[in-house]
Amino acid sequence: MPRAVDAEALMRVLQQAAPRPLSIDDIARILGLEEFDRRQMKAALEAGVEERKLRRIGKTRYQWVREPETAVRIREAVERRRAPRSRAAVQEERFAGRYQRVRAGYGFVEILGAAARRFARDVLIPPGLENGAMHGDRVEIEIVRRDPHLRRIVGRVTRVVASTHETILGTLEPTRRGWQLVPELDLLPTVDIVGPVQPRRDQAGLIARARLVRPPTQVRPPAGELEMVLGPVDHPDVQFAIIAAEHGLRTEFPEPAWREAGRLPNDPTPADFEGRRDLRDLPFVTIDGETARDFDDAVCLQVSAGGTRVLWVAIADVSHYVPEKSALDQEAMLRGTSVYFPDRAIPMFPEQLSNQLCSLLPERDRLVLVAELHYDRLGHRRHAEFYPAVIRSRARLTYTKVAAVLSDATSTEIEAWRASLGPILDDLRAMHQLMLQLNQARLAAGSLDLDLPEALIDLSEEGRSVGVRLLLRNDAHRIIEEFMLEANRAVALFLREHRVPFPYRVHEHPDPADIDELNRFLARFGFAVHYDGQVRPHDIARLLKQIEGHPLARVLARQVLRALAQAQYSTVNIGHFGLAFPVYCHFTSPIRRYPDLLVHRQLRRVLSGKLEEARALAETLEALSIHCSQCERQAVEAERAMLDLKKCEFMFDHLLEPEPGTIVSVTNFGCFVELDAYPIEGLLKPESFPEDRYYYHEEEQAWIGARRRQRFTIGDRVRVECTNVSLRRREIDFALLERLSPAEATSSTAPAASPQRQRQKRRH
Repeated sequence: MPRAVDAEALMRVLQQAAPRPLSIDDIARILGLEEFDRRQMKAALEAGVEERKLRRIGKTRYQWVREPETAVRIREAVERRRAPRSRAAVQEERFAGRYQRVRAGYGFVEILGAAARRFARDVLIPPGLENGAMHGDRVEIEIVRRDPHLRRIVGRVTRVVASTHETILGTLEPTRRGWQLVPELDLLPTVDIVGPVQPRRDQAGLIARARLVRPPTQVRPPAGELEMVLGPVDHPDVQFAIIAAEHGLRTEFPEPAWREAGRLPNDPTPADFEGRRDLRDLPFVTIDGETARDFDDAVCLQVSAGGTRVLWVAIADVSHYVPEKSALDQEAMLRGTSVYFPDRAIPMFPEQLSNQLCSLLPERDRLVLVAELHYDRLGHRRHAEFYPAVIRSRARLTYTKVAAVLSDATSTEIEAWRASLGPILDDLRAMHQLMLQLNQARLAAGSLDLDLPEALIDLSEEGRSVGVRLLLRNDAHRIIEEFMLEANRAVALFLREHRVPFPYRVHEHPDPADIDELNRFLARFGFAVHYDGQVRPHDIARLLKQIEGHPLARVLARQVLRALAQAQYSTVNIGHFGLAFPVYCHFTSPIRRYPDLLVHRQLRRVLSGKLEEARALAETLEALSIHCSQCERQAVEAERAMLDLKKCEFMFDHLLEPEPGTIVSVTNFGCFVELDAYPIEGLLKPESFPEDRYYYHEEEQAWIGARRRQRFTIGDRVRVECTNVSLRRREIDFALLERLSPAEATSSTAPAASPQRQRQKRRH
């Protein structure tokens, strides 16, 4: 039986042979194929031509294209149009960002921080101007020119500030001259293995790690020394290592940080209580997911006879144990944030801190910073004050149990839970009432409620994915969320009033051009964002209210989210559009977000009267804000990559199973279908559409048959089967079995999960 040919192997053969073209028979001979599916190889090669990776020469020969023609034209246009610039002018136009390469060969740099407002779009870095930067590196760039023809600001990398890829993970492959490492992330170049340590022949195809000893140039690939052979790609530990390496995540604490953590006690001493308010008599509780191990926030609410209320939000006082510029602080700064995967986490601090000394465990004395917030009967905040304190949590509660006891359910188990809580039950009911008032007021002010469920992965004991479900929020989540929003906002207002710099959490107004593009998409469903001049939060909130209950509500809400900017950190306040807050910061999670720790330190300086010291840190805090924004993006991308990988792993056990689904997006290379049974998307390629010649209509977001005019567009119901899964590319391919009428099913019915999560990670 003829063998199928791996498309990636074809590309590597042609890349190594470049610039020499190869025929189909040449490629088969190099790959050692005696019998192979010629039609399938031809189709794979033609796909490479369409992607501009290959150039067809004659009818049967193909050549690797080192630079796509469009990328060459861009680079040449930039070189032609670049005017001479003085050294001073160049210095004025230097900005920091992260280099993101695309498969077409060029790249982009996203400018973060205060300077980002000068750029409507990411800065284009044409091929040849990346100056040795690799995908994910933090770089400094200069602006070459603002090119109206390309409709882009064009730049060049002046230096690599920090390489994300000191080591690279990939698949070991033998070559004529030795060995090479083909990175799992195909945006990175192939690495030549050099040095005395070489792989064994039986290690071909395994995942290995190499330390870079020579950076790439325009004419020479990078070189690396083999550090470790990790194993097969489907092992959970190998998958974790791949994701961490791809996104430049630090997984090991340096020895000095371990030593500092090891010297810390398990509990605070009475000497630590000096200068703190003693709140150990107040009934604080923590509310987290069932699997959570770090509890960095606790809440307490008391109601007076007149109906006024006092809310205490107590946050672990990490700043007490982590001095500035200590080894622990330096490592936390480099990480910027904790990263959460389905089976493990990469914490910002060692567990001695995150899970012990700074975790607000029940019946243990703990040091905290407190936001004490006073509310009237209508839920309006009338007073706020902040101070260091010591507390003793009464109970470790979970979202599931709190939601159950607050509901109308009356099962034997739930009644037992209610009885076990004693007077805490009344506190929870009062918290629920205040949450409803706060939530109603926030939404009335225009705050957006983009409550998109997250995917939850069920794992076997071996760490393999055996289920994918939706994680739905309940009222217990909302209690903590509203209280944290209130504390964050109150701290931001307090620091601003004292005119000290700190990392605001900012969210820009959307670009009207992006909203106009969104409106073109929404028009086919009868919706639109109506705005006058500048888009306001109320305009988006009104739209979200209108699409509630629509069969495609989740799809439409996702499109709305994509039209909005991403929130980030900056010492320049522009407000938070999504929350409709004029002032906002992150204060409530210093154990897992470095900006929160920076806010704590500034708050402590203000409370101690060290205003001049606090005001002298503006430049440092802006640089750290930019850095932390980049770290957050890396963490989000890594978490998303692991979810995609685990979804692919799950679909391996469901190949060729018929499943109904909905087309949720349309691109120029096919349609993405989300299954009803699982929150999983896969690519439906045009080749599997009914017999006809289909073309992509960008304006209508549809694939249309040339003869029969049959359309495939967003919202269409289809039945598909999974035909291919790639763990390396984290991609799932579907084939069309049949179209479904809307009556057969009208919405996604992916099973919901009980709210279990290590942390509540909504990123406002």
